[in-house]
Amino acid sequence: MTKLFVIITSLGLTGHSYADDTQVYISAPMVESQQAAARLAECIERLDRWMGQNGLKLNAKKTQLMWLGSRHQLAKLTISQLPLPTTTSSSTVDIVLTANDLGVILDGQLTMTTHVSSVCHAGFFQLHQLRSVRRSLTNKATRALVQAFISCLDYCNSVLAGVPGAVCMTPS
Repeated sequence: MTKLFVIITSLGLTGHSYADDTQVYISAPMVESQQAAARLAECIERLDRWMGQNGLKLNAKKTQLMWLGSRHQLAKLTISQLPLPTTTSSSTVDIVLTANDLGVILDGQLTMTTHVSSVCHAGFFQLHQLRSVRRSLTNKATRALVQAFISCLDYCNSVLAGVPGAVCMTPS
């Protein structure tokens, strides 16, 4: 994995890995978005080549690009796809509006709106499921399920701290 980060940093990008998931980041002013996209494309091509030489395969379906910025900055972007050299497993990478990062749904403005909506939807579903079987459960089993439910709600709670409109809960 060290060689991956040598490739990433050699192009002036930053990388982060968690298990088998590697993410590449670049920070650039809006006026340099074309150059930033070109560096990202080159990085992906080099990573794909290195992976192929080492018996690994880039997962093209999981390769995404998301721009981060203010609503006004994002509206000015003209790049809708990231073209890649033909040696990679995909010819283009689509620009996405949201991305799932280890269970947290991020959007281009980092508002967390989509993530909070998703957690609320899943929470209401789980509460409905719990309510439908409650009469069949002992108090001990109910308590265990409720505690597990609250732990799910608490996942990545620190990411949401300070986000306007985000409801953060801490289990007691």
